[in-house]
Amino acid sequence: MPEIKVETTYDNQIDDSIKINIKYKGEDLPKLLDYVFVKTLYTRVRQNPWTTSEEIYRAGFDTKYLVKEKIKLGSNIWYKVETPKGEGYIYGKSVELRTFRFPEMLGRIQDVEKFISEKNNEKVRLASTNSYLPNPYNKDMKRAKDKYGVSIDQNIVGVYEKENTELHIPDRSILSVEKINGNYAEVKVEGIKESPLKIQKKYLSYRPSIEKGFKKAVVVDVENQNLGVFEKVENDWVLISYIYAKTGIESELGFETPRGSYIVPMLKYEMGYRGIYGEDAGIAKYAIRFSGGGYLHGTPIEHDEESNEDFFLNQKETGLGTFKGTRKCIRNTVSHSKFLFDWIMGDTKRNENSNYQAPSENIIFIVI
Repeated sequence: MPEIKVETTYDNQIDDSIKINIKYKGEDLPKLLDYVFVKTLYTRVRQNPWTTSEEIYRAGFDTKYLVKEKIKLGSNIWYKVETPKGEGYIYGKSVELRTFRFPEMLGRIQDVEKFISEKNNEKVRLASTNSYLPNPYNKDMKRAKDKYGVSIDQNIVGVYEKENTELHIPDRSILSVEKINGNYAEVKVEGIKESPLKIQKKYLSYRPSIEKGFKKAVVVDVENQNLGVFEKVENDWVLISYIYAKTGIESELGFETPRGSYIVPMLKYEMGYRGIYGEDAGIAKYAIRFSGGGYLHGTPIEHDEESNEDFFLNQKETGLGTFKGTRKCIRNTVSHSKFLFDWIMGDTKRNENSNYQAPSENIIFIVI
């Protein structure tokens, strides 16, 4: 039998480098930080990491299990997991691994903070792109992609003249305005290595004012389908919440959630959405727009599900932290979306009669 090699161990703990003050008290705060979920109809949990070992438990589709080790046996990957019947081993091809990468989240926040600080010191003006055109009936969505796989839909073209390359810059991306020449601007987009990019000046927005910096950030991890929420207290970034999520997938009605750094322009108490034929399909609550038609929002409920809302919410929210599956948006539980909504609004006096709200301060969304 080939040698068993433990490639990675997991402790289900937040890294010691992360300062913590969890403010979200919802029951849906994840207990599993390192886990696998079953992606097949079912899989067998075995006593040992090989297929002839005795089966001790049969795990169903979408079930999450605490993972302790990633093991390599020859060319095969197995995971040591904790189940209701004790420890066992699951074959790697029947599950997907998910973990919360808090140090990487914090690192990206610091990258954005450094970008803003350096440009302020250089006295280079900061801005964001503003290219969102609502398309409620999903007509003529522009699916052309650049070399990084970013679509042009609701975004703009940036020309990298050094390589005669066009890149797509998502709406509300953070950038610095290096030079303006007539109707065009040369910009450096935070998170994009190619610079400068030439864009049409009309897509620049100076509101909200990015020069002021930020003290609140949400970092979404597309690979692991989760997010962390951070707040700056004095000189330290503190983790105040984390949650499983669901992000966008390329589909007839939508796109992948674009990676990048964005400034939040507005929020909605309720966001309506339409079905494949343009019909009014349902409502998602506590929607926070970060890029184009991309919002972070609570799990949506279709109109014909409203009479049994709790049941359908429970069914849908079980799938958070597993597969991608939205039209571009970032889906959270309704409870956590409300927490974020209230945290962003702060003590701002709200007009309860308006569905649209403005953030009380700069809020940065980062998608990694």
